[in-house]
Amino acid sequence: MMHTYLKWAAAATGVLLPGLGVAQSSTPPADTTKTKRLGSVEVRGSLTPTSKTALSGEATASPASVTLVGRDYVAKQAVTSYGDLLRPLAGLNVTNYQLGGVGYGIQLRGYVGTEHARDIAFSIDGVPQNQGSDIQTNGYTDLNPLIPETIRRIEVVRGPNSPFYGDHALGGSIRFDTEDRLASSVTFSAGTYGTIRGVAIAGFGSRDFRKAGGYVALEENYSDAYRDNNRYQRLNGLAKYAFPLLAGTASVRAQVFSNAFGSANYLNRAAVDAGLLSRRAALDPTDGGNTNQQNLVFNYRGSNDAAYWQATAYVQHHDFVRIRVNQPAMFGAPNGPQRREEGDRTWAGFDLRRTVQSTLFGLPAEYAGGLYFRGDNINTTRFVTVARQEISQVQGRRIHTYTPAAYAQLQFKLTEQLKLTAGARYDLLFYNINSLALDTDYPNKNIQVHPAAFSPKVGLAYAVARGVGLFANYAQGFKGPSGYEEVIDNPGLGVSKLTSYEAGITVDDATGRAHVLASVYRSTQTGEVQNDPVSGALINYGRTLRQGVEVEARYRFGDDPGSLAIFGNYTHVLAELRNGDAQPMYVTTVPRDLATLGFDYTFGAANQAANQVTLSLYDQLIGRKYLVSDGSQQSPTFQRLSAKAIYIRPAWPNFRFFAESTIYPDGSHGLDEMSFVSGGLLLTAPQAKATFTAGVKIPF
Repeated sequence: MMHTYLKWAAAATGVLLPGLGVAQSSTPPADTTKTKRLGSVEVRGSLTPTSKTALSGEATASPASVTLVGRDYVAKQAVTSYGDLLRPLAGLNVTNYQLGGVGYGIQLRGYVGTEHARDIAFSIDGVPQNQGSDIQTNGYTDLNPLIPETIRRIEVVRGPNSPFYGDHALGGSIRFDTEDRLASSVTFSAGTYGTIRGVAIAGFGSRDFRKAGGYVALEENYSDAYRDNNRYQRLNGLAKYAFPLLAGTASVRAQVFSNAFGSANYLNRAAVDAGLLSRRAALDPTDGGNTNQQNLVFNYRGSNDAAYWQATAYVQHHDFVRIRVNQPAMFGAPNGPQRREEGDRTWAGFDLRRTVQSTLFGLPAEYAGGLYFRGDNINTTRFVTVARQEISQVQGRRIHTYTPAAYAQLQFKLTEQLKLTAGARYDLLFYNINSLALDTDYPNKNIQVHPAAFSPKVGLAYAVARGVGLFANYAQGFKGPSGYEEVIDNPGLGVSKLTSYEAGITVDDATGRAHVLASVYRSTQTGEVQNDPVSGALINYGRTLRQGVEVEARYRFGDDPGSLAIFGNYTHVLAELRNGDAQPMYVTTVPRDLATLGFDYTFGAANQAANQVTLSLYDQLIGRKYLVSDGSQQSPTFQRLSAKAIYIRPAWPNFRFFAESTIYPDGSHGLDEMSFVSGGLLLTAPQAKATFTAGVKIPF
């Protein structure tokens, strides 16, 4: 099946490349001040990629593989969770653990899929979301508080090239930005497995971006879910206020989020395949938990592109309770009692940056330099429980981390066609770790360490022809050790360093109808720490190597934004352990191939019909992954199909009716999205074979 699908992707690329027009310049600069209407969706700012030879702070101008999408993209996705926003994008694989409100697995550039997106640096409005030294995993990320209707754009930078991101930016970085203003509306939807969701948005103040205004968004989401004991309920409130300040624009955002969930947990795959265990079964009917989060965020950016300040300041609190039984024994029954994990974390910090366009040796140049600080106060406890009743406390740790950093980036143009970029980042990581007397693993430990990381970045971009460019970069990144389970055991561990090489090509025409981005990369990491798939113990695997290729392409057949557009992407990655073993050894749970092919089209858009329907559909194949490091056990390729239809009536601005569905059409029916080996057993988290949701959005 994969071979056939790759031939489809190759054919699609063959359609795209001949259709590219000749642009009047390499690529028009992104317009970040105007509002453009795409179909029925209002988008602030063009999302045409900025030329890589332009002097710009936009991520797409960097000499790296970058994908940028906006509200039109978000509106067209079949979204049942935040993971659906990322699944269609090149190089990204998202896994649903069926653990209720626990953060998903998100993979990029060959990093493991079982560790809650720990190896990608995530941010929302510039606020870092990775939770280092977490009791669940080092870099745990929970994006459940995202409200898709409020997202303005999503920026994906692959690899460690950006100096604006530090810890956890191994596979890359993903940034979500929310809108400053939204029109008032109410959205209601219902779907399979008892899913009900409502979102109310109340806009206030001026819609003129030169004046003050904002909105309040309230969300409630409830689902019985496909699996037993996987009930989920979420309450979410967000308020944002934007206003002119000091020759620029500032905003203040406040959010309160709460969820409660059951957890179906993982099942023994052999028991499911043999019919001894229902694929909808839950491992323990009392597993589950809850999460609460609050945040307050300030953002500012000057309006003069030639010289401006940029600032983010924030405080965020996150507490959770997770109760889970030990992994299943041979025939699917729980193995031993539950454990109750509690984490309470507050992190606060700022990022202050100055950007100036000037000259260097008489050549056009842009300099950006900044200071970063983040401080975390972390309290973790673990209990032994049975049916949620506490038997004993076995862990108690208090961790304080502080990370000051400085970074800089210089871009300068040797010629109109050639731009060089050089940057660097220096991070200091301070750990203060205290374990309590009752901690059965490390009683009465007090540790203070402060490793550091210097991360240089260099790259170049060259415009071969109008609309066609080449880029290459060399970059280093790092991952700090976990204070919860690594530094406490080995205070001298230090940071794990990543060294990456990348080269690629971009093709964009002036009308925005055609886009191609392709890159190849090779990266090595020192001291990579993972859980052993057989014993479950934390192991330092030493040196690892990842190399791969990524391609994304899109072509729209008409000038109207609603014209038929086809898109596709393909990723191949090989992730190996490189410690002198005689036989190849592999990083586990990494799909070797990802392929996506889809289209979107608005019926009636060309002739401005009174009634219009937008149909978006994409088919994705997720390739085989090694389940044990010697390669002797692999999971099969599986398929996921997603579609969404949106009805609009231009005479009723912002009104829409929509229906969306996701199915697993192959023989596994979602058994292979989340599969891994633990304790010598193959475990799975079965997905629903098909889901369906329909809803309506009504402006007021």
